[in-house]
Amino acid sequence: MLAGEHARPSRPRRQDGRRRSDRVADLVAWLVSATVLVLLGASVLVGLEVHGDLTDRAAVEARDRTPITAVLTEDVPVLPEGRNRVPADVRWTDRTGVEHVGRTEVAGPRRAGDPVDAWVTADGRLVRAPLTGTEIVFVTVASAGAVLVIGGFVVAALAHLAAGGVARLRAAEWEREWDEVEPRWRDGR
Repeated sequence: MLAGEHARPSRPRRQDGRRRSDRVADLVAWLVSATVLVLLGASVLVGLEVHGDLTDRAAVEARDRTPITAVLTEDVPVLPEGRNRVPADVRWTDRTGVEHVGRTEVAGPRRAGDPVDAWVTADGRLVRAPLTGTEIVFVTVASAGAVLVIGGFVVAALAHLAAGGVARLRAAEWEREWDEVEPRWRDGR
């Protein structure tokens, strides 16, 4: 070998000095990060879609339903723990003077004869009140949150599997490198 020349390494050198497993681990990290960003975007889109659908539904319900005052025909006891409304029998008179009876959800405790708010359709059927803004927000947040939680579990499971693969690759690389180095190390070269 001439002065200034360097011996060529027996195996090709890595450009950045990193093992293949390190590059694979970086790729996995980037893919997981990108997937999390896509998941966040999907959650926002689901939330926007649900909010739009429920807002439209609430507008239709508000247009097609009429509030009335009905009268309880039975006592409503103290509500069980965790409930804020229970079904109860009521009666009401429509615009034409015809009396109706039905069942609607009311807050308790109440006595028979007490007035309660109820909602009816144009044909006089008792229905639940139109969706409120609070209900719309709750369902929207729950829907978007469900997408995040379920998607998060899927991403975490896939990331865990990928990390196991990277660990196996790294162990195999260390084993190969040790097989190359160990004889020289053992012989003191």
